[in-house]
Amino acid sequence: MHEQTEPPMSPRVWMSLIGGIAGLAAWILFEVLPDTLDNQRLFLWIASATGGFFTVLLALLGPLKARPAVAVAGVLSLTAAALLFWNNGRYLQFDDQFEHGLAPLAWSLLLLIGAPFGAALVERKVRDYAYLFDTAWGIVVRYAAAWVFVGLFWALLFLSDALLSIVGITLIEQLIDEEPVPYVLTGLVLGLALSVAQELRSYVSPYLLLRLLRLLLPMVLLVVTVFIAALPTRGLSQLFGDFSAAAILMGVAIAGVTLITSALDRDEEDAIASRYMRLATKALALLLPILGGLAIWAIWLRVSEYGWTPERLAAAIASGFVMSYAVLYALALLRGTEWTAHIRQANIFMAISALVVAGLWLSPVFNAEKISAETQLTRYLDGKIKADTFPVWELQNTWGKPGQAVIEKLNALPKEDHIKILASLERAKSQSRWQFTENQTAETTRNLSSRITPHVKIWPDGTTLAPMAFAGTYSFYLEKWAEICPQQTTTPCTLVHGPFGAQGEDKALFIVPGQDTHAGIFLMHLTDGKYGAANSISIPGQGRHLSAEQIEQIATGGFRIGPSSRQALWVGDLEISPEN
Repeated sequence: MHEQTEPPMSPRVWMSLIGGIAGLAAWILFEVLPDTLDNQRLFLWIASATGGFFTVLLALLGPLKARPAVAVAGVLSLTAAALLFWNNGRYLQFDDQFEHGLAPLAWSLLLLIGAPFGAALVERKVRDYAYLFDTAWGIVVRYAAAWVFVGLFWALLFLSDALLSIVGITLIEQLIDEEPVPYVLTGLVLGLALSVAQELRSYVSPYLLLRLLRLLLPMVLLVVTVFIAALPTRGLSQLFGDFSAAAILMGVAIAGVTLITSALDRDEEDAIASRYMRLATKALALLLPILGGLAIWAIWLRVSEYGWTPERLAAAIASGFVMSYAVLYALALLRGTEWTAHIRQANIFMAISALVVAGLWLSPVFNAEKISAETQLTRYLDGKIKADTFPVWELQNTWGKPGQAVIEKLNALPKEDHIKILASLERAKSQSRWQFTENQTAETTRNLSSRITPHVKIWPDGTTLAPMAFAGTYSFYLEKWAEICPQQTTTPCTLVHGPFGAQGEDKALFIVPGQDTHAGIFLMHLTDGKYGAANSISIPGQGRHLSAEQIEQIATGGFRIGPSSRQALWVGDLEISPEN
């Protein structure tokens, strides 16, 4: 009879102790040092080095022996912490580095990508894709399983405390009320869970996750195919220049890269074998350059209109990575039967590239704030952007020393020629982002409203429209209307004021010619002499947009306001109800 024996306890004990020490260190960092250490930049270095060290150490203990794991964790955490500390020096205030979260993200990428490469370097397997693949995915799965166990532990502990409290025993409550205990307990349990996950690595492995991910590949391929097929007929007006659209494109492309990687697995033995799935993987790889190209185009149009910011620089870099993956995958497919091996090698190259770029982002070699501040100043002086669209608050409060250098250049300009932007700079010194944005938005909407109203035909005829009539409307609508309305002649933007709605309320329908998302029919509410809300409405069987003939008919008075079940606008036999 086979006798099953328990694994030795020493690895579990050691991992639990290391986890407990990590928890104690976290308590010192979060609860003790902030009250005793005045130098915030020094605190940042200590916290990032300590946190990075234990995170990497706990991840690599198991794949590596203790000594090399400590060496990799030490080198990687100290390097990443030094770069984060270095990066913080470009800001005036300690917290400014975390305003947009890009520096902490770069620091996290250094640890996340650096850990498996550090292990591979120690084992002399940097070019061994199978080892890198197993190490990286193994770290993800073990940490995920360990944190789930930590959550279950605390849920059971609180439940146990609630049960004992029924009979008047509060020992658990008293224990966890002691300050270091929750931190140390969490670390102990995390270390124990990671140790058990490593022992049972043949069961707690990424294979299940990877095979589940493969099932999603055909679905993503179908969605991407339909999207690309619809582009010629649907047009690109909702895509280009839209920052969120670029983020969606990159997100789908990154998902595609992840699914392709999971399908090809660590080597040919574990990769997908069916002809159908291999064809689907090839097809998705061939479509990725289209998504990457559209994302780059959308970001570039946004940048060409508004200029660089650290966020747009990060988005541009991300889109460049997406496109690089896409091109390398497509080129791999042209290599014939060895395309899977070339994709795996491309993954190694791109991971190392991401590691390098994350380091450069934190170093003075690539100063996103300086690039953004200088290019915004150049655009302003060249007349490409106006004072109300200049990123004044960011320049004053979050772009650090490069922002202050540009502010000095602005203050040196003739004051009588730059009154508006200098006034905005003064406001930005004392106002929060929300206060400044609100004031800036109000000023912008007033300006946009005054540009729209001269080009609007209003009914009843003879009614006057004040320059500030649209100042209660969202600025993202006004920006587009300020472009559309001045260009219209035979089919002007038309405002029909009347008793619309179930109770005959004082409202208006605003008709904007065109077919994009900012055109159509909008229900406007009148409050304190300003039209606002701008809720888009639709016509049954026709959608949101009127034809040029129908708009011209309304503009020339060819309509009546009459009841259906509610007061509605009638254009011949066409009913436009505000309730649609």
